[in-house]
Amino acid sequence: MKIPNKNRGSRSLLETVVNFLALVLFLALAVGFVATAISTQFLTPVLIAVLVAVVALLLVVVWALRRNRRPGVRAIGSVLAMVFCLVFAFGIGYIRVGLDTLNKITSTQTQTVAMTVYVREGDNRELNELMSAPWGTLSTDRDNTQAAVAKLEQEQGATLTHQVYPSPSELVDALEQSQVDAILVNQGQLSTLEDMEGYETVLARLRSVETIQVELQTSAQPTTPPATGLDQVITVYISGNDSRSNDINSTERSDVNIIATINPKTRQILLLNTPRDYFVPLSVSGGVKDKLTHAGNFGIEVSMDTLEMLYDTKLDYYFKVNFSGFQQIIDALGGIDVDSQYAFDSFISDYTYEKGINHLDGEKALFYVRERYNLPGGDFQRGVHQMQVIEAVAKKAMSPTILTQYLPLMNALSDCFRTNIPSDLIASLVRDQLDQGGSWDIVTYYVTGSGSKEYTYSVPNWQLDVIVPDQTTVATAKQLMEQIRNDQIITSPQA
Repeated sequence: MKIPNKNRGSRSLLETVVNFLALVLFLALAVGFVATAISTQFLTPVLIAVLVAVVALLLVVVWALRRNRRPGVRAIGSVLAMVFCLVFAFGIGYIRVGLDTLNKITSTQTQTVAMTVYVREGDNRELNELMSAPWGTLSTDRDNTQAAVAKLEQEQGATLTHQVYPSPSELVDALEQSQVDAILVNQGQLSTLEDMEGYETVLARLRSVETIQVELQTSAQPTTPPATGLDQVITVYISGNDSRSNDINSTERSDVNIIATINPKTRQILLLNTPRDYFVPLSVSGGVKDKLTHAGNFGIEVSMDTLEMLYDTKLDYYFKVNFSGFQQIIDALGGIDVDSQYAFDSFISDYTYEKGINHLDGEKALFYVRERYNLPGGDFQRGVHQMQVIEAVAKKAMSPTILTQYLPLMNALSDCFRTNIPSDLIASLVRDQLDQGGSWDIVTYYVTGSGSKEYTYSVPNWQLDVIVPDQTTVATAKQLMEQIRNDQIITSPQA
């Protein structure tokens, strides 16, 4: 009589339980992967159907292999189950990272104003010791100053006495001439001194005591957002901050000012660049003209309103770019290729650029977009370079490279971009691209003008280098934007 082998029976039961649990895990991860992919709202109905069909087929195949009586076939099923479990798990994780990045980029934003307390170099007093001393502040930045003063007085339990000055240069002069012991100033406002002879190294003569972050809710909200993004032209203001700060939420000079007019129907995009030194009235200056770049110191909505006044148009959304953070993105993508119109040496670095195609890593690309002194077109050509880099990054991001550098790229994106474009509009544009395929035609144009020295709203007591607009090119820019809105196919007059 044959005696039953209890160990063999126990092993069979254990194997059955393990296989059951493995299949349950496989099924849960498969369903989770499909649900997560659908939740992005990026997939078209056809792609959703294909994804569901493929995952269902994998489930059937693995189930059939695992139910086979032959041990070798069951082993193949086990291996496939483990492999696809890993694939689904990683897929869920990657999608979640992407969604978190998108949510961070498109979430409701607060603009951070860095209000800094400065004293003369060599003055070693701390903040609490300075509260009873005379301070200086700027008249052109009263709202931010009042918010920072209120915060300081509450934290220190003391009342500040401050003298108001009309310009950054007079404020700094008052400090260096000992008329006041400390100044409280928006870092962006102080940066206007970089354009003034004798003040280029002013920060080296001052000591930063404390920086107070004042958060202001942005009012740059779209009034009539497109319903789908597929049937209406979208106009986006691209604001580039080229400061050395990595805080994308801080109010800084708008070094890059590009209006993107996007027509999803004709699949054409017009990139219109306006020089940072364009001499125009700001929306907050009461008709007094200033450099366009200084509008950014008052918040991104002021830059948008100012450009709307210049071009007599409506900007739907903004897209803010930190070019310092762009360096990480370009490195994550393995570099970009740009076609330079000129051979030149960087004025502020040791880099050299050839005429024609240049392969740029992040740092070299950063100096490429910063250069203006050694270029024939000066600030105009710098605007061309900025648009070239944006276009090159966009093209590289749509290549397979993004898959191999996904996580570092997502990390860089979250710190480099901010936008008020709704995530559902972005999703609709992605679905349209996946459905229609093909490439977009990008046309570039930049307005020009003549150099001059003028008094400005931000620095009323000093003549700064500005660009007086050439109204002919402004009129051409208006016409090109109108043609894009009317579904006309355009070519750049500057091509």
